[in-house]
Amino acid sequence: MRTNPTRRFARLAFTLIELLVVIAIIAILAAMLLPALSRAKLKAQAATCVSNLRELQLSWFMYSNDFNGKLAPNWLNDTRSWINGVDDVDSYPGATNTHLLTTGLLYPYNPAVGVYKCPAANRGPADLVPNVPIVRNYSMEGRMGGANVQQAKEYNVGGSDIDTEWVLGDSFPQYQLQSDIQHPEPAEAMVFDDESINTIDDGYFAVNTGDNEPTRWQNSPTARHGQAGVFSFADGHSELWRWRTLSKDQDLDTPYAGPPSTEADCMRLRYAVFRLPTQPQ
Repeated sequence: MRTNPTRRFARLAFTLIELLVVIAIIAILAAMLLPALSRAKLKAQAATCVSNLRELQLSWFMYSNDFNGKLAPNWLNDTRSWINGVDDVDSYPGATNTHLLTTGLLYPYNPAVGVYKCPAANRGPADLVPNVPIVRNYSMEGRMGGANVQQAKEYNVGGSDIDTEWVLGDSFPQYQLQSDIQHPEPAEAMVFDDESINTIDDGYFAVNTGDNEPTRWQNSPTARHGQAGVFSFADGHSELWRWRTLSKDQDLDTPYAGPPSTEADCMRLRYAVFRLPTQPQ
């Protein structure tokens, strides 16, 4: 007996209700998978960021080895620094000018502009118009190779003042040699950090000692890695720090007093620069 083709097709086709059920199931599965995919993306970006800072840290070591233990200069508004510091990345042309990276003192040790960028940073500072991702998201902690008064006098060119000793004061001298790094010891002494998109400008990461402004951050680390930031240290390792309450990129000199207080996170950062009497838990 022959089967009517039209009736056979009708038996094989989906009804409207069946199609809606299938679409609903797909939507539910997608909703379940998206958070997992988002977390996987964050994890991959953080891993890349940790790797970038490890590469910069290695370059920092190689420079020091080539210059008898001298640290790479961390000078402001000067071409003789770890990055060419004549322009800041929070304004043009510095925001998109890779020349500032390729003419820096560390670039020959790792000639790749990509290692200066955080993969999770998809925009520039708020005041940047037009707003685009910037060429550098990492900065060097100020004690590492910052210029003192003597260096400012010796290397003064064209009236520029590279002295940053005033940032920390006499109690916390800026390190000039690898052997100077003792308090904190190299394994705990921060060198590079992934900086807040709202405070990054020059290559100098300034940390408030807590003496004059005890309840404020100065420059701020990022929190864009799922409430976490990335740092490298003077013994060569880099790592991801999970923040207790720091949940977003802050502005310059943001108070850490509540709500919610970011005091514990600020104290942890200060320990990595100044070695406070007790390490925050």
